[in-house]
Amino acid sequence: MAKQKGIISIFFESLKIYCVNIDKFLLYMLFPVLGQLLGLILIFAPLYWMANNISDLAGKYQVLNDISSMFLIILLVATPGLILFLKAFWEYIVAYGSLNSMTDGYLNTGRVYDFKSHRDVVLNKTLSFIAIWFLFGLFTIISLIPIFWIIGLIFFIYFILIFQVFTFENGLSPFGYFRRSFELIKGHFGKTFLLTVILFIFTYHLLPLGFSVLSDALNITSTLSKFLEGWALAIPIRPIEAINFNPTPLMIAEAFIKQIIVMLIVGFTLPLRSICWTLWYNNLAELQDDKALNNTKSKNKKNTRRSKKELDPEILRRANLEDDEY
Repeated sequence: MAKQKGIISIFFESLKIYCVNIDKFLLYMLFPVLGQLLGLILIFAPLYWMANNISDLAGKYQVLNDISSMFLIILLVATPGLILFLKAFWEYIVAYGSLNSMTDGYLNTGRVYDFKSHRDVVLNKTLSFIAIWFLFGLFTIISLIPIFWIIGLIFFIYFILIFQVFTFENGLSPFGYFRRSFELIKGHFGKTFLLTVILFIFTYHLLPLGFSVLSDALNITSTLSKFLEGWALAIPIRPIEAINFNPTPLMIAEAFIKQIIVMLIVGFTLPLRSICWTLWYNNLAELQDDKALNNTKSKNKKNTRRSKKELDPEILRRANLEDDEY
């Protein structure tokens, strides 16, 4: 009979797996995270330059005096960055499934390897994956309405394992992934909520805060802030008289740098969160299996087990190869 693991045990086991394989996880997340950042820079930096020099440019090039032509030029200027951003963003959301498969591979073989095969676990069910994200996005939009904040938070906890269910279980519809996650969390809401809080505090607050302090100590924040101060001067921000607060361009630039740090840390720690939720999924699924076996009177008890996707034999085969052999 499976024994339920404590959430602290789950967290530290996840942290251990992440730290032991941090080089491979950082490499895998390199393009999804930095690609989004670079894409945004390539979108807004040229547009910012054009906005500051539009008068001179319009005087030299008559085509910029036509609204439709200017719109087309702006679109062309922003397109490379937009393509890069969308490509990186797609790879980032694909990682929500592939990292679960990587974790399962590690638990079976003791190695993190063959990123392509784990990625294919998601891409082989692309339509279902897109449908999950569409439903999750719709749920998120509704949850942003103030009157739905509390109920949205509750259902967010119940639906937090949808990507693990998608990765490991077969024969479910997009709605079925949500229903299955709800069934797994039912009866374990408090512990799941607490694990969510621990991960949120650690990856969204403590780690970014630590790196922000390190950045300040190394004068990285001040150097980059001075570089962005000119950009911040163009932002029309009025003093907030109610709290006697008058933000300066340098303060705005520093806050922007800190938000970039948060974005990078949150992005690069996605593997840690995926590992944690995969371990929690395995724990809850095993508990549910044992409960079903104890309650059933059928002689063929194996039929009560969940229909879990087995790890791809090709992935297992490649676990015996060296990294440069595939």
